Amino acid sequence: MGRISIAVAPTGGWGVGNNNPVTPSQIATEVIGCAQAGASVVHMHARNPSGGLTADLKEFNVTVEKIIDAVDIILEASTGGLSDLSAAERVYPVSNPRAELGSLNIGSLNFGDRVYKNSVPNVRYWIDQMKEAGVKPSVEIFDTGHLEMALSLMREGVIVEPCNFSFIFNVQWGMVYDTSLLSYLVSRLPHGSCWGVIFVGSRDFSAHLEAAAYGASILRVGFEDSVEFDGTIAASNVELVAALKSALEHAGYDIRNTEDTRSLLLR
Repeated sequence: MGRISIAVAPTGGWGVGNNNPVTPSQIATEVIGCAQAGASVVHMHARNPSGGLTADLKEFNVTVEKIIDAVDIILEASTGGLSDLSAAERVYPVSNPRAELGSLNIGSLNFGDRVYKNSVPNVRYWIDQMKEAGVKPSVEIFDTGHLEMALSLMREGVIVEPCNFSFIFNVQWGMVYDTSLLSYLVSRLPHGSCWGVIFVGSRDFSAHLEAAAYGASILRVGFEDSVEFDGTIAASNVELVAALKSALEHAGYDIRNTEDTRSLLLR
């Protein structure tokens, strides 16, 4: 039916406990297992020993080296997450020489009871920093207006085409997943764009499979998004990746390896 890449976001936002990997060894072990199970991209934040976001890259860099020394997987360095970090601190992870992609949060929104601040000047600054580091943005779309902002920056030439988009559904007060909304978003993309989906709090892979049928290039799972699938609480990220791969293959999809995913996303 088609080819799909799998990404993993390994660390949940609740911190220590419930099998959540937070230390360099824990995260590296999980990600290595995920790569062996079929993941070709890892979305990683810089975290402190309790799992909180930090501007200190020491443990982040150690984690990255442990992973890349063991397996071939694409590092998407995160510049996001709810925190009190400055705009400059948030983009530090893209300075890691192993980073190939960087998550680019393109607009602000109410995120539960907090405001996820991604101002236009900061977005432009993060794009400049990614260009300087040789890291390609993955444009994260939490609401329809964010896509319009991205398209405007593409028309300016600030974001260089072809572009990679991530549609994030079911964050509280962000976009609620519906196939009609997904169809609208995809219809707005420039020709040649790659896009993927992230489903926060998903309980099974039904939406993932629907997105695949709509033409998604990449699907993400991991503790950052959800620990549940098909009535089961996953004991590890490896379990989520393996289960998604199995579901996709059962539906007739081939899973891209890292080399093929790199060719697709880093054009």
